[in-house]
Amino acid sequence: MKDIRVQRAEGFYRPPPAMPDTAWNHVPPAERVWRWYENTAQRRLQPPSGVLLGEKIYARINHNRWVADCVCGSAQIVTPTDPRFACPECGYGWAQVLFPASPDAAEAEVSARAPHERNWWNDADRKAWDRPKTDEPEPEKEPGRGPADPRPQEPAPEEPKPEEPAPGAGPKGGHSR
Repeated sequence: MKDIRVQRAEGFYRPPPAMPDTAWNHVPPAERVWRWYENTAQRRLQPPSGVLLGEKIYARINHNRWVADCVCGSAQIVTPTDPRFACPECGYGWAQVLFPASPDAAEAEVSARAPHERNWWNDADRKAWDRPKTDEPEPEKEPGRGPADPRPQEPAPEEPKPEEPAPGAGPKGGHSR
């Protein structure tokens, strides 16, 4: 298979064709998404000026791209050379992006797969919405019930029984006047 490197922000967010390839070299890679988004959306955007203290986002490889997911549901391509993230969709301020100790090792781990199958998650990121299920044991099930259900099992309501007519009353064999 042809050597296809995992995509990083500095290689993905490039100037438009009308500009020279070097036009954004002075822009830090984490901020290039803002320039790219301005050009694509055709509107002026201003990156946040502050940093979200203590906010951390795990980077992951998704279909051969390093990405970070925003709380709004958007995602941007990121890079270990500038581990910051700010969302041009919702304005979520600058947060720290956590990469593995060796991003190159994570890239090497997925390199034998086809690019669209190259996915990697940080072991510490247990909240990733698209992370495959692990071999954790399933919760205990009660015999005769479906998957574990946290709600207590309530008895089914009983159908009211029709009252039985008294002997000798009613249309059949009853006394009539």
